[in-house]
Amino acid sequence: MNVKILLPISLISLLLLGSCSLETSKNDDIKVIPHTEYTPDDSMIEKFKEMKQSADADQALHQTYKDLPIIDVHNHDASAMPLDYWNEYGIDRTVLFGNISEPAAQVTDSASWNHYIDHTDRIFPSFAGIPLDEENNMEFKKVMKEHLEQGYLNIGEIVAASTYSRLTSNLKWKAENPNWGNLPGLYELAEKYKVPVLLHIDPPKGAPIAHLKRALADHPKTIFIFGHGNVFNSPANLAKLLKNHDNLYIDFYAGFTRYDKGSSHKLEDFVPIIEKYPDRFMLGSDSGSGIGLSDGYEAMYEVLNMLAPETAVKVAYQNYERLIEIQPPTKTQIREIGKLTDKLNIQDKKYKLNKREANELLFQLQKQVENQTSAE
Repeated sequence: MNVKILLPISLISLLLLGSCSLETSKNDDIKVIPHTEYTPDDSMIEKFKEMKQSADADQALHQTYKDLPIIDVHNHDASAMPLDYWNEYGIDRTVLFGNISEPAAQVTDSASWNHYIDHTDRIFPSFAGIPLDEENNMEFKKVMKEHLEQGYLNIGEIVAASTYSRLTSNLKWKAENPNWGNLPGLYELAEKYKVPVLLHIDPPKGAPIAHLKRALADHPKTIFIFGHGNVFNSPANLAKLLKNHDNLYIDFYAGFTRYDKGSSHKLEDFVPIIEKYPDRFMLGSDSGSGIGLSDGYEAMYEVLNMLAPETAVKVAYQNYERLIEIQPPTKTQIREIGKLTDKLNIQDKKYKLNKREANELLFQLQKQVENQTSAE
């Protein structure tokens, strides 16, 4: 679907009111039933085997696996929107944001949403413009509720700690550690809405990781994604975290390990830990930080080529896809569906939806309302 619209102003006025529990829409003839089950496509395992067996030695791996769905769970290109790159390298879906942990991120958060409307089948919108210091508690609550109710499907990248990164260590809204300021409240809302949280943490050792462990333990039902968790980190360190915390997932930046001169490991060093925890790894490009986006994407296929087929399809897309499909629709989405179906005189209709599907239905209904208005 490729529909260029904006959500109506009436939706924004309701954003602070809802939560994600089941609700009857304004149109009493319309029922929205949460549907949060996820069944992976097991046939993709055999398809992966066939792709690997028929590989041409002279062919780039992204061409070999062109029919394998790929989700890039960590992409900063809300401003650039490199759709040509995604098409060339077979990136089917992208968790899209831009700037992070600073006021400018609120602009790119909006850009992410607008790109989502234009390319609903290619993007999972994420938001990162969140003030974390307790002095901005009211704005924090407003931003969180508005975006989660509106339909954003991911939180982050959030700078939960940064000492050495030249890109993140001086950002205005960064946290001092993963338990600092409003972060506990963020984790509580993430749990309530079942939305994953992508965290930047550097260095990936010492006090920041001690605080991460505490956050994981204090919020066991919150879904945490350790952004570029392999960067300047070891398989052994990740193994300890994964063993003790079932709610932790790893955004694996294969491009760093494969192509960055600062990496002290090889891709094959991480294969045993990925195989041991096949449900907990996913792939992110970090938009090619330090190496370029082309190498970042090609490295994804290089690590997938090293994995067992059953593991590869999970890491390629199914692990993150599940985190999207289990999110229930919000009260605001349900109310807006009721309003729009009322305008269209749709009656006696039941919708069985998750949050993503509710977004897509809203875009479709809004377009129908616009067409109806134009025809009058």
